[in-house]
Amino acid sequence: MWALATMGEKAAGVHMEEMQSRAIATEEEFTPQGVSNVLWALATMGERADPLLLEAMQRRATGTAGEFSTQGVAIVLWALATMGEKADRGLLEAMQSRAMATEEGFTPQGGSNARWVL
Repeated sequence: MWALATMGEKAAGVHMEEMQSRAIATEEEFTPQGVSNVLWALATMGERADPLLLEAMQRRATGTAGEFSTQGVAIVLWALATMGEKADRGLLEAMQSRAMATEEGFTPQGGSNARWVL
């Protein structure tokens, strides 16, 4: 998904469904960067995310929040807001804690994006 979004492309419906299904099935394998890449790609492409994928990525982000970079925090929050999706309470609390712990690493844009969502 990330590669397609980076190239300004979109996947055909069936291929997007397959990629989303695969991501759901392999949720536990996602690194924080992987989570932020998937959410960024969906938001950038303007794709409608499978609700199960959003739940899986939020669950994984919450569970690995302590490993997120400041950029990853900003991207996850930006992507969910851009897609018009509401982050669950656990994710918001985890991302807020991580943002506070790493606040010196935020770029002005990243900090602004994170504050806008939180």
